[in-house]
Amino acid sequence: MIGRLCRALLTRAVRRWPVELRDALLAEWRAELHVMPGTARRLRYAASLATSRPHREAAVAVRPRRDLAHGVLWLVLIAGLPAVYLPLALNWTSSTDPYMIVWQPWVAAGSVVAAAALGIFCGSLTTGVTQAIKPMSVARWTVGVAYVAVLAYYVVEGSLDGALLTDMTYWALSVAALCTLAAWVARAGWTWLSWAIVVVAVPVTFWFANLHNGLSDFSALGLEPFFGGEHLPAFAFAVGRQELLHVIIFLLVYAHVLVLRHRAVPVPVVEAPKEVAA
Repeated sequence: MIGRLCRALLTRAVRRWPVELRDALLAEWRAELHVMPGTARRLRYAASLATSRPHREAAVAVRPRRDLAHGVLWLVLIAGLPAVYLPLALNWTSSTDPYMIVWQPWVAAGSVVAAAALGIFCGSLTTGVTQAIKPMSVARWTVGVAYVAVLAYYVVEGSLDGALLTDMTYWALSVAALCTLAAWVARAGWTWLSWAIVVVAVPVTFWFANLHNGLSDFSALGLEPFFGGEHLPAFAFAVGRQELLHVIIFLLVYAHVLVLRHRAVPVPVVEAPKEVAA
């Protein structure tokens, strides 16, 4: 009874290996099982082979063209989306009147949600980039490219000055630091804590991006009259409609999703089976 069960387990285990290796492996396993003392030990040996991780072909994991396409798309996303979004967002954030205040908060809230959702979606599309860039370096590369793209936008617009350059530099450094910290925490297995760091990083890095702006001093930028003279809702609206806030959310979520979805390319080494003495 136990012998038949062990043989059935070995047959199941050998099916997980390439066809050309099955006969030799099965012969080796049966020989080891035959000389192994103790029924419980033989059963444990056969069960461990049957339940071990399946063999995977190395060719399945080699995807150079796919990874290259992911890398190009990654570059386009982090360099193109912020630069395209900034002027588009200015169309609805640059002017404020009683009529626009009615719908602008809803657009601002929707933009915050859309930025996070877009980061998750784009991260799922470009996971291959982590095969070329180490996961712990993803944040630095992502923020670095976006930093150059945002500065280039302000240069073209003609609004880049010393104060803005300082703010953007502190912003990029703080994003890279907090994103890398979140990546290390995620690597340690605390996914929920890593996402908490990302959430905290949003207001922290946004504050650095507005060091020379009234928002860093919790100013509502004179919007209180639109909210019955109340400061808190006016300040929340002033922050929520900032196009840079949406860019920050997208970049933070996008970089962290890449880290979480990274899977190392396995390089299995299949050892030649030992010869079994006749």
